[in-house]
Amino acid sequence: MDIALLAGLLAWGALTGIVFSTIGAAGGILASFGLISLFGVADPNAVKPMSQIVILTMALVFVPGYFRRHAIVVPLGLLMGAGGLAGAWAGSTLSSLYLADMRSFRPLFGLLALAIGAQILWKLARRRAAVPEQPPARVRDHRFSAGAHHFAYGDRQYRIPLWSPLLAGFAISLVAALFGLGGGFLLVPYMASLLAMPMHIIPATAAVAVLASLAVSIGNFLARGASLDLALLLPLLAGAILGALLGPALNRRAKDRWLQGGLALVVIGIGLKYTLS
Repeated sequence: MDIALLAGLLAWGALTGIVFSTIGAAGGILASFGLISLFGVADPNAVKPMSQIVILTMALVFVPGYFRRHAIVVPLGLLMGAGGLAGAWAGSTLSSLYLADMRSFRPLFGLLALAIGAQILWKLARRRAAVPEQPPARVRDHRFSAGAHHFAYGDRQYRIPLWSPLLAGFAISLVAALFGLGGGFLLVPYMASLLAMPMHIIPATAAVAVLASLAVSIGNFLARGASLDLALLLPLLAGAILGALLGPALNRRAKDRWLQGGLALVVIGIGLKYTLS
C-alpha cells in the first residue's frame, strides 16, 4: 500500500475515534465520509458495514474508561440497545435493497447530516441560557420503580420511563442502519435534549446502546452479499482505536456546549458537501 494512503487512513481513523469517543456521535458519519470521499469506495453496501465495524470497535475500546470513572448509565444504554435489535435488522434489510446506489445514497446521507446538525445547534441555542452546565461527577443511585429507571448525576435526579429508551432505540437503530451508521447522531440529541443529560455521560451510554444493534446490522449486510475492503478497513481501524483511547480525556476536560457545537459544525460540513456536490 502507498505510504501516503496508509498515513491518511491512520489519521482519518484517529480523528474519527477522537470525535466519537469524545461526543458519542458522528463516528459513522466521519468513517463513511472518509471511505467515500477520501478513499474512493464506490459501493454503498460496502461502506455501510465497514463504517459500522469501525464504530463497533471504537465503542468496545473507549467504554471501559468511562465505566471506571462512573460516567456511563449502563441500564439506559442496555434499554436503548434492546429496543434497537429489531430496528437494526429492518433498517439494514431496507438499505441493502433500496440504497445500494451511490447516486441515491449520497444526497440522502447529506440531507440527514444537515438535519442532524441543525437540530443540535437549535437545541444548544435553546438550552444555553436555561440549563447551567454541570462539572464532571459520578453516575450513582440506579433503581427501577413504577415502570421507570432512576439515577442521579451531580445534584440532579433523573427518571426515565422504560418505554422511552426502548422506543427510541428501535427508531434510531432503524434510521442508523439505513445509512450504515451507529445511531449516536440521534442518540446524543435524544439524551442531551429530551432527557436533559450532560455530555460527560452520554458518549459511553450511547456506545453501550449501539453494540448489539451494530452486530445485527453488520451481520445482515454481510449475509446479503456486502463485501469488505480489508486493505482500507484495517488501517482505518488501527487509527480509530488510537483515537478512541484519547477521546475520553478530552470529554472530561471540554465544556458541554463546545462538544455539542463542534459536533454540529462537523456534521453540517459533511451534509453541505454531499447535498451541493
